[in-house]
Amino acid sequence: MNPVVRYCLVCITLGAIFLGCTPPPIKVGFIGGLSGFNSDLGISGRNGVTLAIDTINKKGGIKGRKLELFVRYDRQDPEVDREVFRELVNERVVAVIGPMTSSIAQALIPLANETGILLISPTVSSPDFSGLDDNFIRLTTPNTNEALGLAQESFNQRVVKPCVIDDLSNQAFSKTLLRTYTAELRRLYEADGKEIPVVALPYDPDDSESIQTLLTGIERYQPDLLLFTTNSLDTAVLAQRIRQKGYAMPYLGTGWSMSQTLIENGGHAVEGMVFTVPFNPDSEARSWRDFMELYQRSFGKDANFGSSQGWNAVLVLTEALAKVSGSKLKDAIVNKQYEGLQGSFYIDPFGDPVIPFQRLVIKKGRLIADNQTQP
Repeated sequence: MNPVVRYCLVCITLGAIFLGCTPPPIKVGFIGGLSGFNSDLGISGRNGVTLAIDTINKKGGIKGRKLELFVRYDRQDPEVDREVFRELVNERVVAVIGPMTSSIAQALIPLANETGILLISPTVSSPDFSGLDDNFIRLTTPNTNEALGLAQESFNQRVVKPCVIDDLSNQAFSKTLLRTYTAELRRLYEADGKEIPVVALPYDPDDSESIQTLLTGIERYQPDLLLFTTNSLDTAVLAQRIRQKGYAMPYLGTGWSMSQTLIENGGHAVEGMVFTVPFNPDSEARSWRDFMELYQRSFGKDANFGSSQGWNAVLVLTEALAKVSGSKLKDAIVNKQYEGLQGSFYIDPFGDPVIPFQRLVIKKGRLIADNQTQP
């Protein structure tokens, strides 16, 4: 055989051997809203997931295997998002991080149970998913806890005519929050020997007339406090329109709206808005400070709740992947304590986390931790 040909064949054979020794990547899916009104939460979640995966890969991956991320858009359409989930299943991902909203989780959890692909949501908070033995893990506590904090805040402010702006596009989230908030606020006032009415005004972001209908309802009822269950951009727009009408009542928001998008688009209208959430942007934890610096260098903006939760979701998944795979992933995740970016948290047997809550306020264009309650 010609020496040159023999040399080429040897090179090809050795190359194939070396390539064959490279372990295949571990595929991980992500589903989040990356465009439209819900994009800020989805984008920040994806960014946190990406940074976590890049960091792990630079350290050698999981047992020598790199992680490969497959990102899919969440269209906020249950039928479309089911197809998106099936696409990730066909890619043979070991798990899917997402979605970021409760309404889409409602559509995807049955598919996760059917396919055996674990669904890990950084931010879904509807209590409808609590206490269920399913293929779903989440990193945010049920919004019933958030609602209790918001009710206490309202009671501390001694409101007389509170009003909830009820988002019809994400009822899996807003309906339960409204129900718990109303019940707890009434309980607090009854314990004080008083009664309190709670009015809910519906808002449909897909209805062009909905803002005017909402403004008419506010004009008629004249509330002395507004609780928004809307996303960040809708909250910013509504807050502006209400302030333009001359109303100065205090605002309460939820973790769904709590983002830089809200502050940038809401401006002075959202100054003083209060949140009760399992997140502290002023945390002094070293891991959180390091993450903020990395996030700022990588994306030119501040890290937030969504990005923090995205990172923590990868942390939970990869700790399990270092031990088991496939159908055993959930068992390796639950009943365990984790060290997240801002401190430790526990995931119970049903995949729900236990995390301390924090009172946050928008002051001078920044979200700050403020645990002082009003008399």
